[in-house]
Amino acid sequence: MKPLYISATQQDAGKTTILIGLLQAFRDLGHDVGYIKPIGQRYVQYQGLHIDEDAVLAREAFALPDSPEDMSPIAIERGFTEHYIFNRDPKPLEWRIQEAFDRLRNAHNALLVEGTGHAGVGSCFDLSNARVAELLAAPVLIIADGGIGRAIDEVALSLHLFRKHRVRVLGVILNKVWPEKMTKIQRAVAEGLRHLGSRLLGAVPYRSQLVHPRVEQIQSELGARILCGSQGLANRVEFTVVAAMEPHHVCAYLRENTLVITPGDRVDNILVSTLTCPMIPGAGGPVAAILLTGGFEPPAGIRTLLDSSGIPVLLCQEDTFTVASRLRDLRFKIRPEDADKIEAAKALVQESIDVHALLAVLDAET
Repeated sequence: MKPLYISATQQDAGKTTILIGLLQAFRDLGHDVGYIKPIGQRYVQYQGLHIDEDAVLAREAFALPDSPEDMSPIAIERGFTEHYIFNRDPKPLEWRIQEAFDRLRNAHNALLVEGTGHAGVGSCFDLSNARVAELLAAPVLIIADGGIGRAIDEVALSLHLFRKHRVRVLGVILNKVWPEKMTKIQRAVAEGLRHLGSRLLGAVPYRSQLVHPRVEQIQSELGARILCGSQGLANRVEFTVVAAMEPHHVCAYLRENTLVITPGDRVDNILVSTLTCPMIPGAGGPVAAILLTGGFEPPAGIRTLLDSSGIPVLLCQEDTFTVASRLRDLRFKIRPEDADKIEAAKALVQESIDVHALLAVLDAET
C-alpha cells in the first residue's frame, strides 16, 4: 500500500479524528499500519524526548512499537522558526524526516503520514505540508471542515500549492457536517470540487462527543489550581457560562455538564451553582466544574460545602475576562486516555467513509 498523507484545510478540521479511524480501518483489512507526523507543532515530554502529541496518541492508542523519534522526527520548539530564518538550511531537516520515514516504511506495509494544518503550514522553514508530501512521494487526502463555500475555497488554496509541488491529491473528506444538512452539502461540494479537478471521497457527520474536553484538560491548559473535587476531573464540559450576572439569573444558563466561570469572591454565584439548581436527569448534572477567577479562594465554610458537593473547583489568578478569553482560544486534542473519543472516532469513520473506495483511488494513482 502506498503511503497516505493526511492534510487539512485549517486547524481543527478533525484531521486526527479521521486518521484514527483510517488507521483502525486499514488494520481491520489486514494491513500492518505505521504512523509518522514529520513536523510537530504541539509537543509533550514523552520518554525523555519532545514528541508531537498526536504521535504519542497514535503510539499509545494502537500500541505501535516504533521509536517515538521516528514517529515524530521534528518537534518545533520555541525559537526554532526565528533561528531557522537566519540560518536557512532545509537539508538536515529533510534528511531526518526521510530517514525516519524510510525506517517506518520498512517496518510496515502501510503508512499514514499526518500533516500539520493546511498545505502551506511550515513554509517559514521550507517544510510546508506540500513540500513534505513531495519529499516523501506520498499522495494526499485533504480533510475540510463541513460546509460549502468556505470548504471549497480553502480546498482550492491547498490544491494550488500541492500541485505546485507536483503532489497528487486523491480527494477530499468533509468532516463535522451537520447531519440534517448532509445530503445538501455533499451534493454541492462534490460538484464544486469537480470544477476544481478534485473529488469528494466522503463526509463525516458532526459528533459533539469528539469536541468536549475533560475538566482535567482545562485545568492543565490554564495552569489552574485544583481546590477540590479531584474525583470529578474526568467530567466532560459541554457548555460554558460566565456567571457575572445576579445569582437568580444563573440557573437559566446552566445546562447539563456546564463549566461555570465566576470570580472567586462571588460567593452568591458559587452557592447557586452548587446548591439551588436541580439536577438534570441523566448521567451528569448541570455543573461539570466551577472555575474561580481573580485568585480569590472561597471562605472556609463555603469551601467545606464545595468539598462535599464533589464538583471539581479550579482556581486561576487571572481576571474573569482573561480566563474566558484564554479558554475560548484553546484547542483540545484527543489524548491517549480519551478511550471513549478514540472508539467514537473509529466507529464514525467506519460508518461514514468507504475505505475500499479510498484504497482503490490510492492504488490507481501512479
